[in-house]
Amino acid sequence: MLPWWFWVLLWTVLALATLLFLVLAGIRLFRGFMAVANDVGEAMEKTGTAMDAEVEPRHYPEVADRTPSGVAALFQDPATAREIYELGKANRSADRRAGRIARKIRRGQPQRVADLELF
Repeated sequence: MLPWWFWVLLWTVLALATLLFLVLAGIRLFRGFMAVANDVGEAMEKTGTAMDAEVEPRHYPEVADRTPSGVAALFQDPATAREIYELGKANRSADRRAGRIARKIRRGQPQRVADLELF
């Protein structure tokens, strides 16, 4: 059997080791929290300055004319409805092509041969 002072010494050392571990873990946790708080503060500053900057106004395209749908379109002549559909389809395709050409010019990219309508 071990003497009583050995048990006192053992439990004192164990308690001090546990206390030291908790203090070091707390310091590391606090440093990690402060690093995250610093990053969040920088992100908020960047967001705030980006929202304060003057932005040039956006120019939205005009709303395209559309054929009425529903009951009024139900009573149209099928040939007329098909012609209107095909015309709208061609207009949408031309609008997409024009937008693609303008975007590629703006970015300095080469054009597609199909967009140039050479053939």
